Amino acid sequence: MTIEVNITGENDYFYQALEDRLIRAGILIVEKPKLSTIKIGIDTDNDVDILIVPGLSRNTNSRLVISIYDLLIPEGKNKWSSDILFEWLEHIKKDNDKTLNVDAIHYWVHIRDAIEAILVLLLSEEFSNIKGKLNITGRRAWSNYSVFEELEMLLLRYTNSVNYSHSLESLSKIPNPVKKNEKNIKERPDLDLLNKELLRAGGDGWHPLTPLRTGLMELLAQNL
Repeated sequence: MTIEVNITGENDYFYQALEDRLIRAGILIVEKPKLSTIKIGIDTDNDVDILIVPGLSRNTNSRLVISIYDLLIPEGKNKWSSDILFEWLEHIKKDNDKTLNVDAIHYWVHIRDAIEAILVLLLSEEFSNIKGKLNITGRRAWSNYSVFEELEMLLLRYTNSVNYSHSLESLSKIPNPVKKNEKNIKERPDLDLLNKELLRAGGDGWHPLTPLRTGLMELLAQNL
């Protein structure tokens, strides 16, 4: 049986990526919902079956609320948390000194992983029984300083490649941001219910697959 979905909310990068993934999964997107149609709201006050909101939103007007924290969207500046990455990129490109809150921590998760989790839940035979609030975020903590340094290194390597100015030092200098993320870890949003529901849906639980470095490289590719 074909699943029908109606999506409401601001037509932003997240909306477009979600719609595209649902279509590729064989789900029919409709403008006028029927009784059998699953209604998805993206940060909206409409009456919906699934409400998807940025992590700090207080909007809980749905039987199932999916709150996404620290969402990395490479395509452009947005309201889903990754605007800070684009601000850093502009500072690096202009060689400006950026004052960072080096103690701040994010749990970055790529938009592909977040949408894939939503798709698994949507296609689950248990979907109608899923209720409450599910949090989506990355599992690993990343300090602002280490991510800024990673972004700076990736942009330098790109510039050197374009200008044929690589040196042995520039090619071998690959910092490991993981080693710098052990201190000042802030509490991560609870992922237990998300993991449980993904397992119940027949998946492998919550295991985001896209490395942060890949996401940052895509961000550079989309915005240079």
